[in-house]
Amino acid sequence: MKHKKIFRILGIALILSLLLLVVPVSPAMGSAVIVYPATGIVGSSFTIIGSGFTALQPVQLIFSNQPANIGQLIGTTVTNYVTLLIPTADTTAAFTVTVTVPSTINTVSVTPSTYYIYTVIPTAPNPNNITILTVSAFIVTGTAAIVLSPTTGAAGSPVTITGSNFPASTQLVFQYDTTTTLTPTSGFTTLSTGLVASTITIPSNATVTTHTITVTAGTGTASATFTVTASGALDPPYPTSGPAGTDVMITGSNFPASTQLVFQFDTTTTLTPKSGFSTLSTGQVASTITIPSNATVTTHTITVTAGTTTKTATFTVTAPPTTTPPPTTTPPTTTPPSTGSLSISANGDAIGSLIGIGGAGFKHSGNVTVTYDGLKVKDGTIDASGYFVITFQVPASKHGAHTITATDGINSSNITFTVESTSPQIPFPLKPGMGASIKSTYLFDWNDVTDASTPVTYDLQIATSSDFAASSIVVDKTGLAQSEYTLSETEGLRLSTQVPTYYWRERGVDAASNASSWTGAGEFSVSQPFKFSGWLLYASIGVGALLFFLFGLWIGRRTAFYY
Repeated sequence: MKHKKIFRILGIALILSLLLLVVPVSPAMGSAVIVYPATGIVGSSFTIIGSGFTALQPVQLIFSNQPANIGQLIGTTVTNYVTLLIPTADTTAAFTVTVTVPSTINTVSVTPSTYYIYTVIPTAPNPNNITILTVSAFIVTGTAAIVLSPTTGAAGSPVTITGSNFPASTQLVFQYDTTTTLTPTSGFTTLSTGLVASTITIPSNATVTTHTITVTAGTGTASATFTVTASGALDPPYPTSGPAGTDVMITGSNFPASTQLVFQFDTTTTLTPKSGFSTLSTGQVASTITIPSNATVTTHTITVTAGTTTKTATFTVTAPPTTTPPPTTTPPTTTPPSTGSLSISANGDAIGSLIGIGGAGFKHSGNVTVTYDGLKVKDGTIDASGYFVITFQVPASKHGAHTITATDGINSSNITFTVESTSPQIPFPLKPGMGASIKSTYLFDWNDVTDASTPVTYDLQIATSSDFAASSIVVDKTGLAQSEYTLSETEGLRLSTQVPTYYWRERGVDAASNASSWTGAGEFSVSQPFKFSGWLLYASIGVGALLFFLFGLWIGRRTAFYY
């Protein structure tokens, strides 16, 4: 009987111990922090989102230039730091706060570099022995800076302003020579990444000298210079001579933008242009006028006025106007058509720049087609003298030389236009930060890049090796329209089933196929779901089995008394 009791006790303990092997182990829950944006200048704001803390418990947010790991100590490992804020977690054990990048840490100035944001529980009994719960990297970028494009031009010219390292999503203020406030035509606030992409117009009464353009957004201020060039310049007329009644093409630059044009012949006769009644938005002139039919055989002055800007050119009348010969019984001799000629004027060499094409020697009162590398860009009408003017924007095309052709079906002519070959700036990586651990949403984010040849697209590569050898690349995306990319479920699985550490980089490619250099290799890891493995698994099973065995032994002894 006694032996039966012992076996019964041992049997119950063994059964309870075996049950431990089939009970699933719940993954451990931990604190987590998201910092957005993960870059900024001193004085800019950023958001810290925390979760997985203890409900209604204060959390101390610490900013330091000293690296440390979770589990190490503030006051021991990290000795140089400043407290950003001490929020209290809500009932869901989470918090969201907005803080400002400090200017100093213990009187040491915060300069462009990598810093770290730590979370600790401020109620720890020993302030020199506070355990770090989470670690997040934050990159302090350089001071605000702007670039003007172009940097020279006439009064009234439009200017594109690009900039970086400004406070995010902040109202922009533009000043001209610190005395005149300018209203932008686009880009009224900074982007969420702290970038500036705006357009302003130089005042029409600007003097011919160098002026200062100042851009301010919150605490960020940057300046650059713009030189107002000699106001207005005319090219020689095309042609420069001919009989009275000739149609003449007038081109020029550096005039006030989008302004009504007035043409005068010998300062006494006002001419009505056949085309090009106003200057273009770039300050260019592209017009056609007709020399008066009663003009004498001599050199005459053509005066062009736009606003307060007046310039002159000369045209030589070589003969009275051409008249139609009276009908005769003998058919007139037909002069074979001559090959036309082209002239070109452009306000830049980037994709989207405005090109003016002037043609002469084409079929009188005919139609003309202009092509760019064989693709039609525009049709136009030739006047009675064989002249035409056509304007169009440079289409998306690779950097280098391109052929522009004009043809009327009989006459044709070519001219070469060269697209710029300047690479865009290298995009600045934002997410994931260096050494970050990705848990579920595979989001990769970087700064927008501005360039003269728009739009700019992006290439993204993720690899298992920092040298990005072809065999190590697991994700290769090209032509991304946005400055961020979230991996698809399939791409995410591809990462989570391989090595835990990866490298990523990106570059910008403008519309002229100019590619920036790749960024440096950003390192990140892919977090696997928590699980017991190795010695920890076996130790846990052993301890659990022992506890269940003792509990079973106790239950067995209790039940033995009833048999």
